[in-house]
Amino acid sequence: MRRRRKFDIYLVIVLFVVTIGYFIYNQTSSESRGISIYSDALKLYKTNDFDSAFQQFGKVPSSSSLKQPALFRQARCATNMDRKDLAIKKYKKIVHSNSKTSIVPISLYNMAVLMFETEDKGAKKLFQKIIKKYPESGYAIASNYYLGMIECANPPKNPKRIEKSKEKAVNYFKIYLEKAPDGRFAINAITEIKKLNTKLTNYDNLLIAKSYYLNGEYEHAKEYLNKTTLSESWADFAKNEFKLNNKEKGIYYTETGLTKYSQTTELADIYDVIDNYTRAFPARKEGITKLVNLKPVSNGADYIAYLNCTEVVSGDFKEACYRTLYEKYPNGQFSADALYNLFITKYLQKKYYDAQRLGFLHLKKFPNVKSSPAVTYYMAKISYKLKHYESANSYFKQVLASYPDSYYAFRANYNLHKDDGFMPFLEISPKPVVFPYKKSLDSNLVVKLAYLKDYDLVEELCKNDKFIQSWIAYEKGNYTISALLARNAMEELDTKPCFSDLRWRLVYPLHYFEVVDKVKGNNNPIILESIIKEESHFNPNALSAVGATGLMQIMPATYNEIVKNNQLTTPDSTAKNIAAGSIYYTSLKRALGHKDLYAVSAYNGGIGSVTNWFSKLIYNDTDEFVEQIPYPETKNYVKKVFRTYWMYGNIY
Repeated sequence: MRRRRKFDIYLVIVLFVVTIGYFIYNQTSSESRGISIYSDALKLYKTNDFDSAFQQFGKVPSSSSLKQPALFRQARCATNMDRKDLAIKKYKKIVHSNSKTSIVPISLYNMAVLMFETEDKGAKKLFQKIIKKYPESGYAIASNYYLGMIECANPPKNPKRIEKSKEKAVNYFKIYLEKAPDGRFAINAITEIKKLNTKLTNYDNLLIAKSYYLNGEYEHAKEYLNKTTLSESWADFAKNEFKLNNKEKGIYYTETGLTKYSQTTELADIYDVIDNYTRAFPARKEGITKLVNLKPVSNGADYIAYLNCTEVVSGDFKEACYRTLYEKYPNGQFSADALYNLFITKYLQKKYYDAQRLGFLHLKKFPNVKSSPAVTYYMAKISYKLKHYESANSYFKQVLASYPDSYYAFRANYNLHKDDGFMPFLEISPKPVVFPYKKSLDSNLVVKLAYLKDYDLVEELCKNDKFIQSWIAYEKGNYTISALLARNAMEELDTKPCFSDLRWRLVYPLHYFEVVDKVKGNNNPIILESIIKEESHFNPNALSAVGATGLMQIMPATYNEIVKNNQLTTPDSTAKNIAAGSIYYTSLKRALGHKDLYAVSAYNGGIGSVTNWFSKLIYNDTDEFVEQIPYPETKNYVKKVFRTYWMYGNIY
């Protein structure tokens, strides 16, 4: 009897193991088949063979994690075949599933739109559901537009309710314009508001004017601005007139607004108006001087004072200007920069104790602003000057830990490891740009779709992730857009990831590096790559305002001379531009003592300017030279190139 029981137990265990094994095998097999079928179907879809693609997507096993994307793709196929009823059925399957993937809200929205287009009365409830369930999404914003359209298409039969229905429709359109003034339905929403012919408030007219402005319809914007009050709309009047190239009117509205109405105007609008104003004069300084003489006492006064300080050349006057700015607006938006400028001035004057006092104040009051890496770095330099070596090393390490992706991290690293020399990286190991998140291809749907190169669906599912949008742009060959999107996304992060994080490769990709490495000559290829990134953002067709061309932004006369003298005969214009840039950089470096710092400065500011600075500037080291470069553009350029060099070295 006992043997029989043991046998039964063993049999149950064996059956359990076999069942589990079969289940795992079936799941694995199902997933593998799903990937293969989906991949084949996607190829058909991309060739616009929607009928065949529809059938193929339908073969994806129900147990595959790709079943929902397959249903979504079937709905798209049906829509392209003008089978809206069939598309709605496929979307409905996704919506009615218990899934919580990001495919559900977009499917719900697409289904609602198709129902609206087929005049299905159920569309209204679906749009209302989207607003309630996904209130912060773009689908909710667009749903307001469609609800407005539904109200317009279905006026009540009772005449007494018609006005209320109109107001309801207008309200939906207004909500859309408030949340998406430059959205794809903005102009349509305004057109519908006009048709309804309801009484518009001052706020309504301004809302419509702003939407027209953002959509480039400046004459229409002017029409609606004229229906508003100048006290509330002066900034919009000014910006719109500048866009219409009516500089005199733009200047008038700016001066009137700044002296009378700026108390209640958004700071961002005021700064925008001021920037437009200064560009309206032949010389920027002339516009700034006029603004200073206006003596505005409300919003914008600190920005004008700040712009004025940036134009002051004389050291003593500059210091006095920033001191006045800081003392007058100690908590203003530009106070941190003003305090930094006072700090660096004292440092360059070798008044180290005064500088240290200002540095302590800056670090305490502004712990994480744009100037924080520089202040922390120079606090280290001051400590070193005062022979507080442990304190100096502590500050240098703080720069590396807190601001690892800054120019000052590059400089701090040099001070901590001087044995490595000024240029710590001479070679790098290129790695490809890949999907920016390390997640299992078996468990993460978006990563799996990315692996299958279903870029369009990934783009729709991840509209708010700039790194994924950057990766998609990269995969589509839009390298410039990709790098800029990734850069902006990284700047928005409060805490930067470690250098091995895949997102860094999107910010600092190694486009054309194989060519750079071939034509580098005796140059450091990482520096040449950094120059390409900062000069053109990898756009081979880049053309500057002064006529510089290509990846390395060389002036045509210089380029033609280099090509002729060095017999550059390659038919590849991109490779030729890089080769010419490398040769030009070599000539600058040779003429400037074989120093990369001076060659990079000359690449932007000109060799004549750099040699002139040698005699005019008083400096004891690299840092003092860089901080005193008279051209703000060149000073920033030098810092950007060496920051990029530093980042390439760490990432690769």
